[in-house]
Amino acid sequence: MFFTDQVSRTQFIMTNQILIVEDNDDIQLLFQLILESEGYEVSVASNGSEALEFLDTISPQLILMDIMMPDTSGIEVARSIKQQQDYESLPILLVSAVDRLQDRQLSYSKATDILYKPFNLDDLVSKVSQLIANQSLEVNFA
Repeated sequence: MFFTDQVSRTQFIMTNQILIVEDNDDIQLLFQLILESEGYEVSVASNGSEALEFLDTISPQLILMDIMMPDTSGIEVARSIKQQQDYESLPILLVSAVDRLQDRQLSYSKATDILYKPFNLDDLVSKVSQLIANQSLEVNFA
């Protein structure tokens, strides 16, 4: 079983895939264009349910997720993803217009990091690159 896990983790690292979970079409498109221009393959989900459906089919390196969504909050979706054994170490970057989440909310979500709106697009790219690089290091040393 370890060999199978190691193979899937290697495929996971090599996919260069990011899942954007955002209900606003304009922001979705902006994130997609920025990340694709940086060489990432991007899939888009409009809500938490779609995000959960995508997980097994695309094996993303990172999830970029809005907190405020109509069906389920990004906090709940992130927690649900992180509770699955295959995705415990998957980086999740939350995006929030809420000024500052309470530490306990961020901790509860189990998300890796948060980016507060408004933000500089260079900061987004930098944060995504950093989280993916950290993930690659973790898997290679595991």
